[in-house]
Amino acid sequence: MDKSWISKPRNDNAYIDGVRNFIKFAMEKSSINGKILCPCRKCYNNSSFVPEVVEEHLVWNGFLLGYNVWVFHGESFVTSPSEIECPSFAPGSTNAQESSSRQDGLGGLLQDVFGIMGTNLNTEQVMNETIPNNLEECNDEASASGFLGEQNLNERSMHSSPSETIRYKNLVKDCDQELYPGCKNYSKISFILRLFHLKCLNGWSGKSFTMLLQLLKDSFPKGTSLPSSYYEAKKLIKELGLGYEKLHICPNDCMLYWGETMNQEYCNVCGSSRWTMNKDDDGGSDDLRRKKKPAKILRYFPLIPRLKRIYMSSKIASLMRWHDEGRIKDGILRHPADGLAWKSFDDHYLDFSSDPRSVRLGLASDGFNPFRTMSTTYSTWPVILIPYNLPPWLCMKQSSFILSMVIPGEKGPGNDIDIYLQPLIAELKQLWNGVDAFDASTKQNFIMKAALMWTINDFPAYANLSGWSTKGRVACPCCGVSTDSRWLKHSKKFCYMGHRRWLEPNHSFRYQQNQFDGTIELRSAPISPFGIDVLRQLEGTSYKYGKGSKSSKKRMREEVASSANQVVDEVGTTNQVRVFEDADEFIGDGHDTTRKDIIGGKNNVAINFITTI
Repeated sequence: MDKSWISKPRNDNAYIDGVRNFIKFAMEKSSINGKILCPCRKCYNNSSFVPEVVEEHLVWNGFLLGYNVWVFHGESFVTSPSEIECPSFAPGSTNAQESSSRQDGLGGLLQDVFGIMGTNLNTEQVMNETIPNNLEECNDEASASGFLGEQNLNERSMHSSPSETIRYKNLVKDCDQELYPGCKNYSKISFILRLFHLKCLNGWSGKSFTMLLQLLKDSFPKGTSLPSSYYEAKKLIKELGLGYEKLHICPNDCMLYWGETMNQEYCNVCGSSRWTMNKDDDGGSDDLRRKKKPAKILRYFPLIPRLKRIYMSSKIASLMRWHDEGRIKDGILRHPADGLAWKSFDDHYLDFSSDPRSVRLGLASDGFNPFRTMSTTYSTWPVILIPYNLPPWLCMKQSSFILSMVIPGEKGPGNDIDIYLQPLIAELKQLWNGVDAFDASTKQNFIMKAALMWTINDFPAYANLSGWSTKGRVACPCCGVSTDSRWLKHSKKFCYMGHRRWLEPNHSFRYQQNQFDGTIELRSAPISPFGIDVLRQLEGTSYKYGKGSKSSKKRMREEVASSANQVVDEVGTTNQVRVFEDADEFIGDGHDTTRKDIIGGKNNVAINFITTI
């Protein structure tokens, strides 16, 4: 379809005709209840309207620039005849009819997970029961009873182990298995995936999920293939890959049991145990046989497999080059690629920017209370990565975010967040040098690189991630030591002035004393420190991570009494008598307490004194 009308003036007849043809196309392909998404420059495909309103918006506001592939209006990413869908079974067969009635796309998902095209994988030998004979005639979009074939099997590099081959075969079998005899809408695995999606959206517990599975299993016809518990369903979904790693942490955030320290039992800094101990545990044989429970767990989601998975999908892989191939370069800021930071980075690192598939990432992190109540003080910190290669209408959608890790509470990590970021930093270093990956859109192997360019957070979290304190006299990370701060003695806090330094040298505000702080501002704006300046400031500095061992606020009375006796015994009898010689002066005449009673109560006095300390 001709799309040249998008760049023409809105009062041009060609533009108006193009809008009407677009609406006609969208109504045929993607209308829901007589409405379609509006791709004008204000709606950004976020709102649905009837065709008349969409036409009015497009003529009045203009068509969304850069939206060249109408994926939200029924247009496919298929661009060549070799990528046209074709059935993999003989026409008229029962399997072909059933396949056409259930297009869940899970075959393509399995291809993305396992990458069946590879020289090390004998596809015909392993999958001879599930792969049709005419597989080579179809592309990666063709459906074959839940399995999608791929052309040129040996073009893609894959290192498949026998266990992965067995996993793949079992999952393909589950994709082909009906939910119950005669079900045409869902397969076994597609229905379970749908249930898991609803569980995540609505916050179902594992117990409620199991109860729902049991109810559905009793309601469906005999022969249903549903699992009977949440545990069994989770085992099935786990085979799709992209899981997470559980890394143990010191309870005081001193160190991460990872890498060389993976097998240690105690913290190198504070000496705390890696495991939680019950109050009744005394270290006996029964306690040793009991399964140990980690004191704190970091859930880390490896980044490299997830970036590789993005490029294994032919649809998303082509969009990862949008910032270079699909972006309109007219000097207007619509995407981070139009900004100075992106362009300056490309100029400095030509090896990285020469390939548009190199991934630019942003990192966002902040704490939140997962219990949805303010009466409970608990702070969990997710760390999320955003791939900015994608077009603006996709990169900021929740489905495009990459969850990197979940830092457990109950308190925020503070400056010790560096301990948790170690696995991510190690992967980012590896990605800077490049890793092998496969681009499904071009069907080529390439060296995938990635760089972290920005962090997105509020000012307190900015201090934790950058290492620069955002409190006190020099709170501004950009101004550094040139921060203009003043202490308000009555308010007991700092205020930050000097904002007139960024004005033009001859600006009238610089000379208006009474309207500001009573001074004439002649200083120039401070220069933000460069990366090499920050590294120079950090030379020779050392920081001790961790929040220290948590000493108990209350000590056992027996321990306190023992300490008190030791302290008093060291004083000696002479000092005891000397301390209480003048006891009659403060006891008073009305009391019959004797000197012996006072001296005999030395233990209680010492106990109270030490407990107060």
